[in-house]
Order: sequence, then C-alpha cells, then structure tokens
Amino acid sequence: MSTQHYQAEVHVRTASGDLVTTYHDRTGPAGMSAADVRSAAERAALAQEPGGTVEGSRVSTDGPQH
Repeated sequence: MSTQHYQAEVHVRTASGDLVTTYHDRTGPAGMSAADVRSAAERAALAQEPGGTVEGSRVSTDGPQH
C-alpha cells in the first residue's frame, strides 16, 4: 500500500475577529480526495480556535510514496 503526504493551510477568523492561519501536514493513504483532506484540516483548525469560522483553505500533496 502506498502512502502520500498532504499539506493543508486553513484561514480562520477567530471569535475576537483576528485572522489566523493554521497548517496541517499528514501522511495517509495515497489518493485521498482534496475534500477529505480539507475537511479534516478545517475540523482541526476550528478545534484550535473555538468559536472561529473558516474563511478559506488550500490543500496540496507531493504525490504518492511507494
């Protein structure tokens, strides 16, 4: 089974109005959809910033690792 490294950048507007960026890197099974990676990263970012709202996000990968 091959794995793949994923990177996500999530922009969150905090409850106090600040804009913060969180970065989530992970290794998972090759071929995960960008939507799945983004969803997990956004959940993690909101857990770090209770009461915040996601303003935007970006997902990238370096390709499958064998």
